[in-house]
Amino acid sequence: MIRSVTCILFLLSLLLPSQLLAAAGRMISLTVPESVLSQALDKSLPIAIDTNSGTLSGSITIVKISNLQLQDKGLSCRIGLKGDDMHLNTEIGGHTITLKVGSLQMELQCNAVLRFDPSKQMLFVKPVITDMQASSTAAQGDINAMLMAFLNNREFPVKMKQMEPLIAETSGKTINISMNIVGIRTQQGVLQFDILPQIQCTGHGAKKK
Repeated sequence: MIRSVTCILFLLSLLLPSQLLAAAGRMISLTVPESVLSQALDKSLPIAIDTNSGTLSGSITIVKISNLQLQDKGLSCRIGLKGDDMHLNTEIGGHTITLKVGSLQMELQCNAVLRFDPSKQMLFVKPVITDMQASSTAAQGDINAMLMAFLNNREFPVKMKQMEPLIAETSGKTINISMNIVGIRTQQGVLQFDILPQIQCTGHGAKKK
């Protein structure tokens, strides 16, 4: 994904400085096909899930993502989870009781919506679970209900890595092209990034934006 954007910016660097400056403020749209995103997710596995909760503790990891489908207002997929050293904390009669779950494996079918915060460069993913199959060392009903409450309709943050700026030398001037992601959304079969380039041209003691 980063390489694709870099190639676009490299082509921009071949333009004349005046053309580059004219391009500042214009949106660049980068679309990532469903199949490419699926391959990228596979290479990023396993993915740890933050289990910061008063009722659930332990290590939960996404070990498989399959049947990824991108639609106009979200996505759907099947997720394989693995849990280790899991504990459930419940309160009975004013006392906290910890139930040791141990290890678990499960598969979830879910839909998800995306929300992007450009000021924080943070992508939020909110899953809605439509089906769950689980096995664990504890009573299956307890762990299913607890995980449904923990995962369902909760936003999980994904920090977007800042893309490296492109610096080019042309006609005695230095051109610095940085870019900010201002929007992320799904469309049928693709994930779209809206990118706003910020271009600076310096040379002969002058600086323009």
